[in-house]
Amino acid sequence: MTPEGQAELDKIRAVRGYTLPLHDALAEVNPEFLKRYGALASFTLFGSEEGRALDLKTRFLVLMGVTTAVKGDREGVEWAAKRAMQAGATWNEVYEAAFMAALPAGIPAFEATCKALNEMKAGRGWVDQSVAPSKTGE
Repeated sequence: MTPEGQAELDKIRAVRGYTLPLHDALAEVNPEFLKRYGALASFTLFGSEEGRALDLKTRFLVLMGVTTAVKGDREGVEWAAKRAMQAGATWNEVYEAAFMAALPAGIPAFEATCKALNEMKAGRGWVDQSVAPSKTGE
């Protein structure tokens, strides 16, 4: 991997706390593309609230619903839930955001998300839970 590719991976990891296999592939084959994609995704997820219609908590609740609707992987569900709660969401809000996706995506999508969230609540999630959610409201 080139130094440029590694630098872009390091930037993404610093902002998000993780990288995905697609990041590794792009760092290897096209670091410039990764740089542009990483900047857009990082701004969309974590960018300043100034001039934006949605606050950080709401953005992650939307991501929770979208991840459920597209039948996202367990790590994606846990990551969106954790970030939403770090931004002030309660467990109830996270579950409701996921449930909203059940209307267009179907109950099996919501069921899969519930399984992931229940594991996460029990401390057996796949995403590092060392940073506790900010609220635990039921």
